[in-house]
Amino acid sequence: MNRSSIYKETSINTSSPTKLVVLLYQGAVRFLREAVDDIQRQDYVHKRQSIDRAAAIVNYLQVTLDTEKGQEIAKELNRLYTYMTLRIYEGSTKLDCKPIEEVIKLLETLLSGWEQIALKEQKQAVPTDLMTQKASGERFEIQA
Repeated sequence: MNRSSIYKETSINTSSPTKLVVLLYQGAVRFLREAVDDIQRQDYVHKRQSIDRAAAIVNYLQVTLDTEKGQEIAKELNRLYTYMTLRIYEGSTKLDCKPIEEVIKLLETLLSGWEQIALKEQKQAVPTDLMTQKASGERFEIQA
């Protein structure tokens, strides 16, 4: 296992649930962008792999929704994930980038919201006394 793989695995294993959602969205966007590039380059073998990975992430996001806690938001996300999956496969089968690009925009919008939540959680997790201490010896200053 190389250093990059070890770093990624450690990052995933030590991330908060919100940060994991961010990582999933980032992965789905990355794979869909690859699929668009693959369609444009007519690399259909790699396109299938990229589509499969992105669709698997969207499916995972969908099946892990907590409809009891999330209530109406979770129900709306469920509908949106179903729509995204349909558009991903439509773009894939028709070799049309537009449906895939639409899903990328939807995911990026949701990703932005999740990134804001993760940032807020991260700021709340830093002890306030560390926020004001100057760098000296074992203490350091965190600038927000």
